[in-house]
Amino acid sequence: MFWQAESASSRSWILSSTILTAAILTAAVAHAQSESSSSSPPESRLAAPQNVQNYWNAERLKNAKPMLPAPSKVGPEGLPEGSQLVSPQMTAPKAGQSEKGEGGLPTINLGPGSEKQLLPRQEGMLMEGQTIIPEMTSSFGANFTTSRVFPDAATTTYSYRAAGKLFFTDPKDGNFQCSASVLRPRIIVTAGHCVTHPDPNAANRYFYTNFLFIPSYNNGAAPYSTWTSNQQWVANAWYFSNGSVPNEQDVAMLIANDQVINGQATKLGNVTGWLGYFTNQLSNNNVTMLGYPCNLDSCARMQYTNAQTFASGGSNTYTYGSAMRGGASGGPWIQDFGIAPTSNPTITGLGVNYLVAVTSYGPTATEPKYLGASNLDARFLDVLNKACGSNPGNC
Repeated sequence: MFWQAESASSRSWILSSTILTAAILTAAVAHAQSESSSSSPPESRLAAPQNVQNYWNAERLKNAKPMLPAPSKVGPEGLPEGSQLVSPQMTAPKAGQSEKGEGGLPTINLGPGSEKQLLPRQEGMLMEGQTIIPEMTSSFGANFTTSRVFPDAATTTYSYRAAGKLFFTDPKDGNFQCSASVLRPRIIVTAGHCVTHPDPNAANRYFYTNFLFIPSYNNGAAPYSTWTSNQQWVANAWYFSNGSVPNEQDVAMLIANDQVINGQATKLGNVTGWLGYFTNQLSNNNVTMLGYPCNLDSCARMQYTNAQTFASGGSNTYTYGSAMRGGASGGPWIQDFGIAPTSNPTITGLGVNYLVAVTSYGPTATEPKYLGASNLDARFLDVLNKACGSNPGNC
């Protein structure tokens, strides 16, 4: 089950999966109709794409607050209460069959001069030609490597090119920033908490507004333009929750508006490429995390972490070591990241760039260093299938 927001039609409603009984389906539809008639989406959600682009001036981009929720309850070691260390012998979760979809390479190269400079470049950070030596870091046994994506030109190559920053407005609490990535030609994937304010009480639930995705954002520059959204989808596990983490499926998707490039309507994924996906893979895995945490390079540059499973965080989540903090929310966790080298004999599974999670939570304290994420399962596929099905060209 999942929730959808569609700005073009001024409606939000619940859609139930086909496995529901007729009685439950009837109740769900009646609930949705009463909720829809009693409240309408915030007006700013109906803004035209150009109005959203105009909203995000330099001042608002600069002052957008980083987002990364912390676990509501933590144990003495700083991990989510009830976390269990994961042994190397643990295998992928047995509940639910794993499914995967392939990624896609970009097909359009924007010409010189297409880059937008949204904010002034920040000084005092390492530039090309200066040495960066990533260090293996350990926090309560969680080994990982976190580093800036380097050199700057790397952020414009696939697969880094499919990741970026997501800005949005919480009508009640101001402007925020998260991280996100491109999953299908028109589909952006991020955390549910970067798209909606959840609540068990229908009167307190709402979608955020003014979504602006900037792929390959780098020190104030947007090399592949900025993209708005006309539709948002989120898993019910998040939308109907009390907003605490860990959460069983803290995931959401946005449909990006096409842009006219060289006189032709163009999809986001044709410019950036997109990731594949693979469900039920977080246990006993090694991943590459991408994101824009504001504790590193003041969220001006893309960072990466390479890490292996550290602990089960409970509620269908796992934790991995990382130095990233606020602003990393929604960033992709990618299995088999990169570009496959040629090999003889052929080695399969290299450079397939499977999305296996998005950043959901982390500690407020500087120690321990970790990030947590929901294990993508059938509920993720429900959201993806509906986002794809809302327009055949989305996927």
